[in-house]
Amino acid sequence: MIAREALRYVLAGGANTLATYALYLVLLRAMHYRWAYLLAFAAGIGLSFLLLRHLVFARPGKRFSLAYVAASHGVQLALGLAVVEAWVAWLRGPAWLAPLAAAAVCVPVMFALQRWIFTPHAAR
Repeated sequence: MIAREALRYVLAGGANTLATYALYLVLLRAMHYRWAYLLAFAAGIGLSFLLLRHLVFARPGKRFSLAYVAASHGVQLALGLAVVEAWVAWLRGPAWLAPLAAAAVCVPVMFALQRWIFTPHAAR
């Protein structure tokens, strides 16, 4: 069960990442990388909830699961911004690769957190 969820999580996350990365690239042409990252990230929260709820875990999850997902993305945002900042400002990596570095760090953390959100207590 966990392996199938993990596979669906990676596929859904890949689709979400591609969509938000494309948005980031468009926004990057008009604004600073920090603002572009924040706006693309915010758009990805809604898409993430829909994918998690209907495709990855295929169950409604805990009461207030939308609020939990939004909060979990707050954790992801903080971690992702730290990675983006480190990538661009400290490591002098190109800004256009920064969100991919953030995704590489955040994916395992977020799978564990979001699986908890969408797994009823009795099923754990």
